[in-house]
This record gives sequence, C-alpha cells and structure tokens, in this order.
Amino acid sequence: MDALVIAGFLAVVTNRLVDGFVKPIFDKYNLDHFWLMYIAWAVGGALVYLSGVNLFVEYLPTAMVGQVLTAVVAGGGANILNDVFGMKIGVG
Repeated sequence: MDALVIAGFLAVVTNRLVDGFVKPIFDKYNLDHFWLMYIAWAVGGALVYLSGVNLFVEYLPTAMVGQVLTAVVAGGGANILNDVFGMKIGVG
C-alpha cells in the first residue's frame, strides 16, 4: 500500500484513539485541551515507529528524520484533514 494512504490511516487511528481515550479524561477533569495536540503527536509517533512508514524516504537520506516528520503528519492528521478538506473532525 502507498505510504501516504498508510499515513492517512494512522492519522485517523491517532485521532480516534485520542478522541476516545484521552479527551474524555481532559473533559472530566476540566484540563486544558492545549495539550491534546502533543499527546496526539506522541500517539502518532508511536504508531509511525511501530509501522515503519516514512513519507519522506525519497527526499531525506536519514530514515529517522523522515519518520519524525511522518509522525508530525500522523499526529496532526486531524488538523491536516481540516486544513486540506475543510472537514471539522479531530482533537481539540
């Protein structure tokens, strides 16, 4: 499967995990939602690491840098989907 499609799926999975497990805790204890994006990046980073997907393999010589940037895409996926498609989904 294409790396971009996999990264898109990882972004959706990250979004669902944070919305389903972390956001309710933040809501219950009235915590600042500012931190949810960083939690999403951490979850996205873990998923990218486990999957080994790298969107930048052809452009960056270091795999680690490519995976970190891919993690930023996967962790911030909900915001990227909103920016690109005007969809209102996601963390925050």
